[in-house]
Amino acid sequence: MAKKKIVNVDPAAQAAYDKGRAHYRAQEYDLAFLCFLQAADMGHAEAENFVGCCYEAGQGVARNDAEAATRYRHAAWHGNVFAQYNLGACYADGRGVPRDDKAAFEWFRLAAENGYSVAQHRTGICCFGGIGTERNARDAVMWFRLAAQQGDARARCDLGSCYYAGKGVEQSAGKAFRCFRAAAFKGCAEAFNNLGYCFRFGHGVRKSEKRAFRCFRAAARRGCAGAQYNLGLCYASGHGVAQDTQLAVEWLNRAAESGYPAASDILQSLRLQTEMQTKPLLQ
Repeated sequence: MAKKKIVNVDPAAQAAYDKGRAHYRAQEYDLAFLCFLQAADMGHAEAENFVGCCYEAGQGVARNDAEAATRYRHAAWHGNVFAQYNLGACYADGRGVPRDDKAAFEWFRLAAENGYSVAQHRTGICCFGGIGTERNARDAVMWFRLAAQQGDARARCDLGSCYYAGKGVEQSAGKAFRCFRAAAFKGCAEAFNNLGYCFRFGHGVRKSEKRAFRCFRAAARRGCAGAQYNLGLCYASGHGVAQDTQLAVEWLNRAAESGYPAASDILQSLRLQTEMQTKPLLQ
């Protein structure tokens, strides 16, 4: 996929863009949009991408997904890496353009090749799942590693999952644990949940149900549905924490509301148990 780049930036265009960024940071979206539009009309690719963002979010202008995609495309063909990724996301979601996984993958890959860590992670996900391209776990690992080297916590977590399962790389519970730990230090909820599994079953680290509980709790509080389920199970069974049926029901209910179907299977029996504990005995 060819790309064009602007070598020289018009000083007036750059000034309008900088002014737009200042207005945007101040949440003065009407003024920001006008400045970005002015700079884009003078050939400023970053401003063109921001015009697309404004159209997509409805900031300073009426929301228009089709116009957003058009603006992203203009900026993408002029080499703007963020627009390349944004256009890929439009194709992936069918926003402003017909959904096209292959086109999405091509734009993600182009942005990834241009060094954008978010795109590298997304490209890895496509390779791992065979979305818009052939399934290739080795390529997925390569892209996850590149993104992780730039500090992308989600990519580091997914790289750990590959080591954990031996997908695209030699299986290593120890390397998986270290990846999860590094991603968790950066606040990745899924990494905390995966660390919980490692501590719960002693994979890559000494088994500790108390540490597993703390990891599940950290992930659950960050909104990870799987961790909310696991935390509910800990409270229900007393693994790593004192048994507490009411807290178990609370966390399993959160997991169910977050779309984790397995939580619903356990909730009913726990609710019945709670009702039996609180119902007065018949005389």
